[in-house]
Order: sequence, then C-alpha cells, then structure tokens
Amino acid sequence: MKSFSQLLDPKLEDIKLDIPTLDEALEVKDLPSEVTDGLTIEKHKKSNSKTTVFVVKTQDRDGDRDEVEKKLRNADIHAEVKGSSLSSFDPIFIPSLNGDRAIIMFKPKSGGMNETTLNSSITELFPCIAWEKGYKPSSVSSFYEWILEQNVDKLKCVGSSDKQSAKDFIAQAEDSSKFQEKVENAIGITKYIYDEMKAKSIKNVFWGYRAKPAGVPSKHPGDIFLQFTDGAILGTSLKAGGKKTSEPKLNTYVNPIFQAFKEGNQVPKLSAKLHKEVFSKIEGMPSAKTYDSKDRKITQQVLKDFDKNNNGKYEQYYNEHLEIVRQALIDLFNKNGKQGGKSFDYIKKEILREAPGVPTKVIKGIGSTYEQVTDDDELGVFLPVVKFIKAEASKSSKQNWFLHLASKDTTYTMQMSVRTNKAGHAGLKKLGQFYNLAVKYNGLLKK
Repeated sequence: MKSFSQLLDPKLEDIKLDIPTLDEALEVKDLPSEVTDGLTIEKHKKSNSKTTVFVVKTQDRDGDRDEVEKKLRNADIHAEVKGSSLSSFDPIFIPSLNGDRAIIMFKPKSGGMNETTLNSSITELFPCIAWEKGYKPSSVSSFYEWILEQNVDKLKCVGSSDKQSAKDFIAQAEDSSKFQEKVENAIGITKYIYDEMKAKSIKNVFWGYRAKPAGVPSKHPGDIFLQFTDGAILGTSLKAGGKKTSEPKLNTYVNPIFQAFKEGNQVPKLSAKLHKEVFSKIEGMPSAKTYDSKDRKITQQVLKDFDKNNNGKYEQYYNEHLEIVRQALIDLFNKNGKQGGKSFDYIKKEILREAPGVPTKVIKGIGSTYEQVTDDDELGVFLPVVKFIKAEASKSSKQNWFLHLASKDTTYTMQMSVRTNKAGHAGLKKLGQFYNLAVKYNGLLKK
C-alpha cells in the first residue's frame, strides 16, 4: 500500500508515460466552481489516468495559490502545497478529487524574470546546439523534439558550469507562454549562424549564458559567440520580436547604475526620500531606516493590505514614487553629462559594453528569420563627437525619459524607461520594489 506522502508526490516518470483515454482523467469542470471562479485554468497535457494536472495562469502566483488552497479547504477537499519536479514553484497536491489524484500548478501569465530568462535562453541555446550538430530546423515541433534528444553533457557549445542550466532550460522550455514564438526565433538565429558561415568558416559556436569562451571579457554583451577557423571571435547579442517592434538594449536596475557611477552613497538618500514623501503616508509602515531592509517583509504585507483596501491611493503613491526615482536618474546623468564625464563612461561600458578584440553584432530574430540591428553601431560611431549629454523626462509618459547626445550640429536621443518589472502581489511589485526599479534603454531617435 502506498503511503500518504507517496500519494502526494507522484513521480515525473509516471506523469509522462501513463497516457490517459479521454474519459479517464478529470476535467476542469470537476473542480468546484467556487475554487475556479476568476481563474485562468486549464488541464495540462502531462495529465494521465492516475493524476490530473491543472495549470493556473496568473500574475500573482503567491496570492492565487493561497486563495485556491483556502477555497479547497472550505470545500472540504484535502490539499497540500508541496515541492515537485513538475514545477520550480511549489504546486498544490490533492490526493483525492472525486476518487482521483490532482495537482494544481501556478504559472506566470506573462513576463516575470524567470520566464524572461527562459525565453532568452531558448533563442540563444537552441541555435548553438543545432549548429554544433549540423541540424537545420524547419518547424517548432520537430526542432524541440530534436533538442530533447541531445546529450547536453557531450556538447562543446555549453560550458561545463552552464550544463545544468542548459538541461533545466530545455526541460522547461515548453512551459513558456511564448514557447512557439521563441522557438521560431531560434530557427531564425540558426539561419543567421549558417549565413555567417557562408562568409567565413566557423570552427565553434558557444552559448554565453554565464561562461564565456577564452579571451572574451566576462561582461561582454554577446549571447552567443562564433569562433572562426582563423581564431577570431564574433560576439552576437540577440534580440527577438516583431518586424516593427523595438526591444530593450539594456536591462538593469537603479542600484547598479548608481554603483557604476561610483555614487552608491546616494542610494540611501533616495531610499530616505521615498519614505518621507511616499511610504510614510501609509499606516503601519516601518521606519525609514528599516522599511526596505530589516522590516521588508512587514512592509510587503502593509503594501499588500493597502492595495487591497485602497487600490486608487496605492496607484497614486506608485506614480509619485516612480517620478522620484526617474528624477534621481535624470539628475545623476545630468550631473555627469559633460564630455568625458561618467555618463559617457556608462554608455560605453554598460550599454555598448565595448570589448577590444571581440566585436559585437546585434541580431534580431523575427519569426523564423532575422535581421541585423544597427542602432548600437551608430551610437558607438557617434559617441566620440558628442559634446554633452542632457537627460530629460518624457512629457507624455510617467516611465519614459531621454538621454540627448549633442554634437556640434546633430542630436541623437536615447530612449530610456524606468518601471516596475516584478510579478506578484502589491508588496512585491511597484511600491514593493522600493527604489530599485528596472531601467531599460530602448533604442535611438535621431534629430
């Protein structure tokens, strides 16, 4: 007889190999309506005759999981949140639902840092494997099936320290909400590698997830690296999107920017300003010295409750918070905007990330094809003749701002943005991200 813990923790092999007939497994309608109301929920293809797997697509995994667990309890259905190889985010296990076993997994509805990393890894890793094995993909389904058959441990394109990550990304790829799109982009990037080989013979292709090939700086912006037979290396920074979309060319946060400018001492001052002008208005908020450090968990709960009871005020305070952070960034760049100042250094080192001896090409995957992006090339050529840099807030957007680069007779404008990028409840995103909001560079405007 199986123990209760065994009932709660079905093995992944069982999930994969036991194929159900249509009338054997539970349907979504078999879950009580009071549990499923307001949720985007569907039955997962990993379901079988022994275990039905449900997937909830949500922007608040913590909050929705707590709510579902409570509703199941209220419906007298025994359930337990428990770790599983099925998901990195612990699902809910139900040992008996109408006599059958069920699992409810919670997947991010869109975006989120985990899915962002997964998506970019699909477009970077899959083409490297395809080139190494001489494979030319033609469809999403056949490409992924082929990828699943490869032995990562024997691949030259994946560094030894990145092999486990590669295995994880391959196994989880199908969980991405953009799986179809990203594998199509991977097909396009694979075409790019083969086209480069027509112009110059390639010896090796490397995935630059964490490990970089010998001779390549650790902060090089390349996502994949082409090593030619003459020893030269070309870094390739990959973007993905539609024909007319504009993808960010820098993804960072407020704190690393201040640190790069060697003005980290301004961060505590920004934190104190945010507390004084925004956070202190919220009842129950910890002190300025501890609200975003020692008492962070208390602050998150206060923000979560505040949003639930007064969403309008929460959004108003977030807008005020956003403006303070945006202005701090603008002041930082303007303070250092004279020719040769730290603003110039930041653009060179952190946006262009110039690497002597290892040039970079920016390639954008579009559907199952690709095109070269030239903005970075233009910026790199123009920067040496720039006389000053002036930062300015957008008049039409709460999150956008600009870096105007002026030469004697020409101005290029770098389109920047600052915003929350966290998923989850109101204690984690927006105000819950404190001063350390996400900062992006989104391409050039030329005047």
